[in-house]
Amino acid sequence: MTHEDGVTGQRLIAWGDELVKLHDGFRRDLAELRRTSRSGPSLREHCLTFCEALHAHHTGEDDVLFPHLDGLHPELADVLTRLRGEHQTVGRVLAQIRILLDAGDSAGTRTELDRLAGELEAHLDYEEEQLVPLLNKMIDIPEDL
Repeated sequence: MTHEDGVTGQRLIAWGDELVKLHDGFRRDLAELRRTSRSGPSLREHCLTFCEALHAHHTGEDDVLFPHLDGLHPELADVLTRLRGEHQTVGRVLAQIRILLDAGDSAGTRTELDRLAGELEAHLDYEEEQLVPLLNKMIDIPEDL
């Protein structure tokens, strides 16, 4: 997706900053889930909504953004491999949360939400550290992202 105002190379959107905003939303949502998991009756619904949104975000990165970056920046190979691996780790925790929700295991769900918070925070921090400066220099990103 190219966003230009008629001036070649003029960026209208700082993609890295947008990624941070999205990540901050995930951080807030997960913190709220962890707070309400102690007493919230709609834990299942909120968890599943959060899990689906996070899974969709990571799928978009794996399927669209990372291959795009692979082509433009081969020097990021190790970074992108690590990020893909972290997506798999987070995906396994999300799957475990779904299993625990289906079983009605609130205590187990809370434990896995705590585990997810640790895994996800480390992942988001690393991804931002490695990709935000680069993304903020880009004037276009893939259409499907």
